[in-house]
Amino acid sequence: MSRTLRIIVALVALQAAFAGAYFWVEGRRSPDRSSQRALGTAPPRPESKPMPALELRARDGTRRELREMHRATLVHFWATWCPPCRAELPGLLAVSEEHAIDVIAIALDPDWDEVERFLNGSPPKNMFLADPQEVTAAFGIRTLPITYLVDAESRLRLRFDGARDWGDAAFVTQWSQAMARQ
Repeated sequence: MSRTLRIIVALVALQAAFAGAYFWVEGRRSPDRSSQRALGTAPPRPESKPMPALELRARDGTRRELREMHRATLVHFWATWCPPCRAELPGLLAVSEEHAIDVIAIALDPDWDEVERFLNGSPPKNMFLADPQEVTAAFGIRTLPITYLVDAESRLRLRFDGARDWGDAAFVTQWSQAMARQ
């Protein structure tokens, strides 16, 4: 075997070893186990500024301006490639079923394909896509997930950094009371 061929075989073997190690590590990660640990219940940060303008894209292709709220709304930014976002989303979407608050989930994915794959079907009516660069410019978001509580006057009141356990009763009481004090 020539020296060049041995080098090529060694490089291919090394690359295969790295790929195997990567897949082994990723395979051992349990999305449910690792992401559930990441769900927090820390208090939100107070905010007091108007809702920035942002263009949203619905699944049917229509465009909507995120600006006017008619009642308290949780505006949530997430992405399918973000493990904490994936863990948090089901609990967050259930909040509006149990509380008098709307939820708008804004995916920062480039198109609907990954979102639909993650959801195993069509997204709910309160889910939209937005351009990540526009979101960063409008809200100053640097990490995901992030959620804002917006009041009926379209003012940002609370900011929730990181994934949260939206089903935790003490956490829900905590942010509900914080909103009432605003």
